[in-house]
Amino acid sequence: MSLGYYYSLLAKKQSDLQRLLACEGELQGKQQEFNHYRHTVTKPDLSPFTWQGKLADEFEDIRFEQMLTSYTDIESNQFQDVFSAISRKLQQIQQEIDSIKQTIASLEAQLAAERSKK
Repeated sequence: MSLGYYYSLLAKKQSDLQRLLACEGELQGKQQEFNHYRHTVTKPDLSPFTWQGKLADEFEDIRFEQMLTSYTDIESNQFQDVFSAISRKLQQIQQEIDSIKQTIASLEAQLAAERSKK
């Protein structure tokens, strides 16, 4: 492959890396926002003046046992899984960039050797 191809590939991989880093930063902001609104899952509090009875009790059970559990799972496990996947992809792209740079250096050395022979 030509040197131009590898420079183009390097630029693409560096762009991919920057986009993924930006995505990670944006996602961290969304995670903080998500954590900030955790308390709203159980709001408003139900009282005898707002809503009471069997349906109110069932609704409270759903909020605290299902919704809050799901919210907590997203807050801790799912966000962590996504950040781990992003981290792995960042490492992979960085390794690809390093490999491309080595290939470019090797090709440039070959070209320099060929030019010095002429």
